[in-house]
Amino acid sequence: MSAPNPWTVVQASDYEQYMGPQGLDQLAPLSALFQESYLGAQPDRVLMLGSATGNGLEHVDPAVTRQVTCVDVNLQYLGIARQRYMHLGPKLELFCSEVEKFRAGAGSYDLVHAALIFEYVHPEVLIRKISEWLAPTGVCSVVLELPGGSGPEPGSRPLQIIERAEKHVKPAELTSLFEHYGLARRRDREVPVPHGRHLWAATFSRSAK
Repeated sequence: MSAPNPWTVVQASDYEQYMGPQGLDQLAPLSALFQESYLGAQPDRVLMLGSATGNGLEHVDPAVTRQVTCVDVNLQYLGIARQRYMHLGPKLELFCSEVEKFRAGAGSYDLVHAALIFEYVHPEVLIRKISEWLAPTGVCSVVLELPGGSGPEPGSRPLQIIERAEKHVKPAELTSLFEHYGLARRRDREVPVPHGRHLWAATFSRSAK
């Protein structure tokens, strides 16, 4: 029997404090990276994997996007996202599920956003699913955390467990997996964030964007 996903027991307040200005201070850069991908794709349908409390959804324009699907394993996070982004109304769909177990039809999304999620899943399993979920001209945007840097110690025991569970994924290995499933890398760059850390942001698609 597999151990329960530790993300199910991390309180939203602990998560946001750790990721916010008093902690790693990554919420703002992660939101900006989603905005960049969103503006570039102008998507009709969006899938946000590991959406947490919905950081970045403030950039969704209801006049452009008719469907926003958020998937996260923590039900509390999704409840907060619903409250914060009520202006999206029925356009916002929330699913409490591990991302590898989420189901959607082929070609269901124009933008799939996967930020800081590959560190906690089997990358190939998820990439295979993403390749199926993407529309023919769809885009997948990815954010990885690169090794190095420092930062405050996670306060709660669940956060400590999660930090130990994090497995860094090499951008080159992820790119090879995407290519195996027919998605070529279009853009990528390193993004410096506080505490001497760096994120790697990239987009993948079947056709040039």
